[in-house]
Amino acid sequence: MGPILLEPTYISPIWGGTRISEARGLECGGEVNNGEAFDVTAHEGICTTVANGPCAGMKFDEFLAQHHDEVIGDLDDDATIQVVSMDPREFLSVQVHPDEAYAQAAEGDHEKAESWYILHAEPGAELIAGCLTDDLDALRAAAANDTIGDQYGRRVEMHEGDFILIPAGTMHALGAGIFAVEIGSFGNTTYRLCDWGRGRELHVDKGFDVLKTDNEASVRHLGTYDEAAGTRVRVGVEHELFVSNVVDVAGEWSCEKPGRYQVLTCVHGDAVVETDEGTVELPYTMSAVIPACVRSFTVRGNCRVLQSFRP
Repeated sequence: MGPILLEPTYISPIWGGTRISEARGLECGGEVNNGEAFDVTAHEGICTTVANGPCAGMKFDEFLAQHHDEVIGDLDDDATIQVVSMDPREFLSVQVHPDEAYAQAAEGDHEKAESWYILHAEPGAELIAGCLTDDLDALRAAAANDTIGDQYGRRVEMHEGDFILIPAGTMHALGAGIFAVEIGSFGNTTYRLCDWGRGRELHVDKGFDVLKTDNEASVRHLGTYDEAAGTRVRVGVEHELFVSNVVDVAGEWSCEKPGRYQVLTCVHGDAVVETDEGTVELPYTMSAVIPACVRSFTVRGNCRVLQSFRP
């Protein structure tokens, strides 16, 4: 079994831009913007589809069930990470995600911790990551009149090559002008605290159940791809549920890996991923799953890839 390509599940959210469509040659217009692409996920309702090999056309969750040990090794099915491409032309809702205990009890879901690698950021582009106060009464009052993001959202300016970790319980919102790849855990429960007056459903009570006002998002500044710096591997984000390395490839990079799957996401240039079992092309923004049964692979090209896995 060689590298696995997946057909993303595309969403056209109210805040979505067109960079994903432009990067991937997708048609868009009217109500279709493809502003959010679930590129790697086995979660119910947004599950991706296997795009290559003998199982092409099979939903990824069914594929995992039939080829569990070959694909993800000794991990549980719900240990698979998610990769999502996001292009907002305006702020997402101000939101918060539950930890494992709350997600299990309230939603029958799993923890949603996430991170964003910044593909591109317009000058001065910001996101919200954290609270400016621990005064819950003030936060509730601001949520009630839809101003919590303006009043108490901690603004963080972002640049291409930044990687920010958003633990469960952190108030956050991706901002306009930021083209990002989200690397996160298996869960998919979101509680909106504010939607900037757009009128969508809010989940304030549950959101405040899980909000951790003292959470601080951590940012690593990796800079832009520099071929002259040569091939190098640096840690992008670390969480107990996922790790993502930033790998700059100048010509080629080879990796020996243990018996667990990894996900490669091309975030600059175009890559070719070679294994003894098969070779795939990996264009800009796209991802491939390297199954557990593959013990080594080589990435060729002048490119940057994210190497994401469950630690």
